[in-house]
Amino acid sequence: MSSIYEVSADPDDDNSSHAFMFSMIGYNKSVLELGCSTGYFTKVLVERGCNVVGIELDPEAAAIAEKWADSVIVGNLEEGDVWSLLEDEAFDVIVMGDVLEHLRDPLTALRHAVRKVKPSGVVVTSLPNIAHGDVRIALMQGKFRYTKLGLLDRTHMRFFTLESARDLLTQAGLVVVDTKRVIVPLFLSEVGVKREDVSHKILDELLEDPEVESYQFVMKSVRDNGTRALKDLATRVSDLTDHMHEEEVRRALLRTELHDAEAVTTLQEYVEALEGHVTGLEHNIEVLTSGLVESDQRYRSVLNSRVMRMTAPIRWLHRMVRLGGRAS
Repeated sequence: MSSIYEVSADPDDDNSSHAFMFSMIGYNKSVLELGCSTGYFTKVLVERGCNVVGIELDPEAAAIAEKWADSVIVGNLEEGDVWSLLEDEAFDVIVMGDVLEHLRDPLTALRHAVRKVKPSGVVVTSLPNIAHGDVRIALMQGKFRYTKLGLLDRTHMRFFTLESARDLLTQAGLVVVDTKRVIVPLFLSEVGVKREDVSHKILDELLEDPEVESYQFVMKSVRDNGTRALKDLATRVSDLTDHMHEEEVRRALLRTELHDAEAVTTLQEYVEALEGHVTGLEHNIEVLTSGLVESDQRYRSVLNSRVMRMTAPIRWLHRMVRLGGRAS
């Protein structure tokens, strides 16, 4: 059932596909939501003043989504009949949150969807990144295990990288004007790879790719009007957003390196202080040892002196008297 994908849609979460999509959709729009499930995303759209029509494959989930949507069409996005039910409707926004990867023919479905967006409207899509570092590491270990949810969801029919996602949108007659990334650090995804199983060399090579921790790509696209100016502008915007992402990744790495360096510095300072303390103890030991040696030398000097030899008989007699005449 589609309801297995029901999660909390928090518009204030600064690292979620939902929040990125909400910001791209805006307020008070007419929205066609493809794969609306039980309407958990729909509900927030309505709260933001949007009028929503949904399309959902699962009848039970669709019945729940109808609480919030203006209407929900039950049908398969890959079948033409579902699109004919929309008649001549056009929308400000068409949103597909983690939908296209579940389709056998996402391009055909996307082309149908594009025909339902107004000339001034936008298409918002979210797609998982099959090139996330955890998947790469798993493949290097000879593993490709499907999971209930996530990057290797067992119901995924298609897999996308940043490049192939943009190619799909371009082929559907769209121009990408904004790209956001949901970041999941290495070794923290549901894929389940472990840090101790990866060499430093491989890890360093992976981290050279700024997209290695990109878990999902959320893209905002407009209809391609055929003008060179729009494509050039979109290319510059994409290049700029990619460069900004690379800079953010670079800053994050620098912060990590700085933190590690500070930790090493702190440890070095502690070791240096400890070494200074040990040096002080060693000095004290040397002083005490020197004093002990000097005292021992003075004691032996006294024992070997002429006075001690001359008084030896008297001391022996004194000892005998003290012990009552018993030799010790």
